[in-house]
Amino acid sequence: MKMKMKMIFLVWAILGTVNLFAHPVIYKDGVVLWTQLSSESNVIRGSYTFDPSFSVELNSTYYRNLDKYRDYTLGVNYLVKRWLGADSQGNIYVQAHAGFYEQKEVDENGFVAHGMLMGDWESRKYYTAGGAMLYYFNDQYLPKFNARIGFAPYDAGMDALQSWLILQVSYFEENSKNIEVTPMLRFFYKNVLWEVGASLKGDFFLTLMTHM
Repeated sequence: MKMKMKMIFLVWAILGTVNLFAHPVIYKDGVVLWTQLSSESNVIRGSYTFDPSFSVELNSTYYRNLDKYRDYTLGVNYLVKRWLGADSQGNIYVQAHAGFYEQKEVDENGFVAHGMLMGDWESRKYYTAGGAMLYYFNDQYLPKFNARIGFAPYDAGMDALQSWLILQVSYFEENSKNIEVTPMLRFFYKNVLWEVGASLKGDFFLTLMTHM
């Protein structure tokens, strides 16, 4: 049953298109600073884009329920494919990271690697995203899945505040045994993006991102 559930989420993430929170590759020489905070985890990232298809990234991820797991990694992001429509855009990315992890509650540490297939599709009105990620450390492989769907309640110009209503569904068995459903609000103004929400079980969710 667990394997079947993981396969369903993997297919959904791949076919439903994917990008978790913000494009990991932007314009040439662009810098992205990004953090995501929740009751059980946090992620901090900084990336630099060398050209519109490739960026490098520093990352640190924490999971409280995974024996207080924390990693520090260096990674690359690559734009595999981009579709440009008259008023929409779709992207597929791959990501690979490697570095060091520690689990304070069990006094474990060592090498960690993780990879992700991710992408998105959005128009001025609709937004879809998701991803399939795999962690490798301490001789174990841990999959994580995430998918989103949302819409904009009003039309906004490029220099105006853009707002989205989003429903996120995620599953990471080692951090939470249940599928997590998180309604949230997403805002974008000029070069700053932020998201606020809470899961159905009451865990808070916050994302902050800026690009330069």
